[in-house]
Amino acid sequence: MKRELENFKQVSGQMKNLARSGWLYHKVKSPEVDASHSWSMSMLVQLYAPKELDLCKCLKMANIHDLAEIYIGDYTPGSGISPQEKYDLESKAMRRLADELEYPELIELFEEFEACKTPEAVFVKAMDRLDAVVQAKYFDETQNYGGKLFEEFYSYALTKVKHPLVLELLKSLKD
Repeated sequence: MKRELENFKQVSGQMKNLARSGWLYHKVKSPEVDASHSWSMSMLVQLYAPKELDLCKCLKMANIHDLAEIYIGDYTPGSGISPQEKYDLESKAMRRLADELEYPELIELFEEFEACKTPEAVFVKAMDRLDAVVQAKYFDETQNYGGKLFEEFYSYALTKVKHPLVLELLKSLKD
């Protein structure tokens, strides 16, 4: 038990210190970290999850979806790594984390999220995109960093989000 808690401390600490690459690339002062992003996604999921979805599973996916980044880093669409290579690296890191935390469900949750074939995974993946747009809009409104992020992140999200409720939420940010 003590070893697992020590491992959790390390994972948790690294999540709280890992600045998100997209914000670093855009030279945002005080960029969001992975732990903040996961918390924000969890709140969005709690606020907007349709009743027919398994809320507990959605929350678990929101909380774990970026854990692999503590070992492999945060790859963005412009990082020059193929989706398959990114998945392979993340999958290996998630297996390592599942062992370290003694949490085998982590692998199942990660694979479900990545496959995006269940209603819960589709919703949470869309919320991941929405959260980036919300954060971009927040940075545009609160920081002076020499650029406008909202339009870039909004346009990208529009090409990826397929969930009707999340698409509606996304479009409401434009108003």
